[in-house]
Amino acid sequence: MKDNPRNLIVRDGVLPSHVFAEEIRASWERCFRLGLDPFDRPRLDSVNERDLAQLREQNDLVRRFALLEMRNLQQQIAGSNFIIIFANSDGVILDEVPADPGLTGRTGSKTAPGNIWSEDIKGTNALGLVSSSHEPRTVHGSEHYFEGYSDLTCAAAPIFDACGRMAGIIDATSDCRSRQQHTLALVKMSCLTIENSLFRNRFMEELIIEFHSRHEFLGTLHSGMLAFRLDGSLVRPNRQANFLLQGIPLLPEKTHFNEIFYTPFHEFLHNLRNSLLVNLTDIKGSSFAVKAFNFHPRRFYYVSPDPSKKPLKQSGMVCDDPAVEVAVKMVERAAQGNAAILIRGETGTGKELLARHAHVASGRKGDFVGVNCAALTETLIESELFGYADGAFTGAMRGGAVGLVRKADRGTLFLDEIGVMPLQFQVKLLRFLDRMQIRPVGATEDIQLDIQLVSASNSDLAQAIEAGEFRSDLFYRINAVEAVLPPLRERSDFKVIVRAILDSLDRPLLIEEEAVDLLETYAWPGNIRELKNFLTRLSILIDEGQHGISVKNVQPLLQTLPSGTGSGTKRGNLAEQEREIILSAYARHRGNISAVARELGISRNKVYKKLKEARP
Repeated sequence: MKDNPRNLIVRDGVLPSHVFAEEIRASWERCFRLGLDPFDRPRLDSVNERDLAQLREQNDLVRRFALLEMRNLQQQIAGSNFIIIFANSDGVILDEVPADPGLTGRTGSKTAPGNIWSEDIKGTNALGLVSSSHEPRTVHGSEHYFEGYSDLTCAAAPIFDACGRMAGIIDATSDCRSRQQHTLALVKMSCLTIENSLFRNRFMEELIIEFHSRHEFLGTLHSGMLAFRLDGSLVRPNRQANFLLQGIPLLPEKTHFNEIFYTPFHEFLHNLRNSLLVNLTDIKGSSFAVKAFNFHPRRFYYVSPDPSKKPLKQSGMVCDDPAVEVAVKMVERAAQGNAAILIRGETGTGKELLARHAHVASGRKGDFVGVNCAALTETLIESELFGYADGAFTGAMRGGAVGLVRKADRGTLFLDEIGVMPLQFQVKLLRFLDRMQIRPVGATEDIQLDIQLVSASNSDLAQAIEAGEFRSDLFYRINAVEAVLPPLRERSDFKVIVRAILDSLDRPLLIEEEAVDLLETYAWPGNIRELKNFLTRLSILIDEGQHGISVKNVQPLLQTLPSGTGSGTKRGNLAEQEREIILSAYARHRGNISAVARELGISRNKVYKKLKEARP
């Protein structure tokens, strides 16, 4: 007949390796070293009512989720004489679900709220083991250190919060004669359900995606969850996400969406605008069905251009607007045929970007050389453009200079603001363009060049010709093909331009749709250049922890812009647009003034004022 393990531990202080599993045996030896007598009655240590109330308050959120799940668990194992217990991470019981009177009578008040079931007090038990190991444990019958608990079976599992810290323990205790093999599995499932609730609650302001390789498993405990910020950075994965994405580092605040999945984050957000249920493939090649939570197009705004009209990556241009698309195609054909190109448009409309695109389209191997004609000094313009020979004039560099035009040989020469070029030099430029030969200042021989010419002007050259400020023959020479870029206020792809600019910044940001609508009300006299400066300044001013631009960020800065001639609003005025935005938010929040004020970052009084103004 085998000796009682308690006699062995009292006699030797250790248990043979064949007695119990390793974690149970190690726990018994710890208990003995603590001076606990396995034949004695366990101490009944508990916290007082005040401390219990404080512990419940500290664990309020997890406790509320646990109480709901404990009732579900009780129904799942009903008829088995179980007590369902919720304890904090230190093993202090905070709640128990009423159990069968017979079992409650045998455990007495030992499992009542306030009792402490740590290993140093209650010996080897499931609650105590989970508290110290952070792993699910079952302690059955005689595995309990104290003989008085040898007729019980306890199955317990930890609950982890959204940040991976142990937040509590669920324990199911029963008469050992009614032991059920699946009890621990049910307890673990309950803990996972609580963890998922904590995860969703913790990241209710972030984009959460739930995913699984099988569509039917979405919404179950088998699906993974990932929380992302507005910029696509990973906030936190849940435990199942780590399992499903094994081999892919999921580092909070360091891993980006694009480092997990093939589909770019912005494209994923665009797809969500059509359906909150999409498919994704991770970088290892595994495919998942994905469901999104907390996705609001107003907050996660991204305009995806027509695939056939995507931004021209070589130059950074956006050409979703039909007029711009015409200009781009015209310039491409002209550059491929080496025809002289004239680009017209207001300051900041992207004339140099289009010129650079022409250079790429031409396929030329030489350099793109840009010349701002307005910045050239009248006395030195010839030497700066055509270069000069050694000793051509006083102060000349030894060995001479090549000149800007010659640097563009076999490439593209871009003459920006050509309308301000002095008349006396226009003759020399025309002679060069007719023969494609230059003679540096002080030189005696001509140099043959091969150049694609692109000129640009923000002024009306026809009027300059009438005023005698620009030569008509030069105009016809530089104007084989004319491309016109519309001002920003007339373009239909404003939103795509905003997105492209934000993507180009050192600190990429998303932007609310209503904020883009508000930006579009301004006329932007400086066009794309002014808009880019505005968005750059905005990205610097908003808080580091903020990853999206909102109306309340745009509004104050927009009001600092000039409102003089040519810079008024595009549709109505700012006050009217502000009122429209407030009315839209008012309708969306079903008349909740506080919610409107909170969303837009304005006072309740201002909301009331705008609503009053809107009444007929």
